[in-house]
Amino acid sequence: MDKLPKSLTRVECYYLDHKLVSKDYINKIPIYIELDNNKIDNGVFILTTCLRYEIYNFSGKKFVFKDKEKFAFVSGSLCLRRFISLLCGLQSEIVGEKEIFLQTRAAIYNVAQNKKLSKKLFWDINVLFDVAGQIRNKYNLTRLENYSTIGADLLNEKIENASVIAIIGGGYMAESFFKNINIAKIKKIIWINRNIDKAKAIAKDLKGIPQNVFEFYNFENAERRIYDTDFIFAAVHKCGGLFSSLRLEKTKCVVDISYPALFSDKVGCEFYSINNTYFEKFLKNPVSKESVIAAEKEIDNLIFKLI
Repeated sequence: MDKLPKSLTRVECYYLDHKLVSKDYINKIPIYIELDNNKIDNGVFILTTCLRYEIYNFSGKKFVFKDKEKFAFVSGSLCLRRFISLLCGLQSEIVGEKEIFLQTRAAIYNVAQNKKLSKKLFWDINVLFDVAGQIRNKYNLTRLENYSTIGADLLNEKIENASVIAIIGGGYMAESFFKNINIAKIKKIIWINRNIDKAKAIAKDLKGIPQNVFEFYNFENAERRIYDTDFIFAAVHKCGGLFSSLRLEKTKCVVDISYPALFSDKVGCEFYSINNTYFEKFLKNPVSKESVIAAEKEIDNLIFKLI
């Protein structure tokens, strides 16, 4: 196991996550804080997902901003410990999901590309990703299950006959959904996306799904077609509330894993969103408690060596 760079113990973090506040609160927090991205110091990056809003500061200087009292705060070796646990997927609702690892790495790379991270600091932080990867492998933490696979399974159980299904979004969540849905239960796929050409290109590469079942719409002209669907799966980023005014009396079920949700809890049918559902209860292959305990102890031992 790689040794942790002692320079990283200067880290501090202001954070909110789903263990401290509601997911709805996390979705709204960017509205209530004031951060000037142009004045953020070198070595500082922001991690924002449906489960967390976190400001990490590896610069060694105190990070000052107006609304810091709205956050929990942790620093030093304890902060470093929490960061590694986060990368291992141990702080996620779906323990062992790999998305948080990828999202955090993307945030780090973005800061580096904007020349707000020294080369030494960049490579020191990358040690943490290597360590987290080793812990994930050692204790079999990584799970392929995520909101999209669970959502697909959930809809599979709800769909009894060949149905009209709307897919809203065109990212990896939509592709993951197609891999996990029973094709025999699809009569028509209404695919709604910002970029129709992108959706069409993805559709052509999907194996086992006839092309003639697809209809493509962009966000602007999709509303009228949504009313005709039996089931809806939505996975879109930063379009919260786009269809919040819709009341779907004909639709049987909506699974909306968008961040924030596209639909409202008053949509008028069975409704599952990240805000109102603990998707972990639908996991078919959860990480064992024994693995979680062993992994957390491994992280403890790494940190104790620094103290």
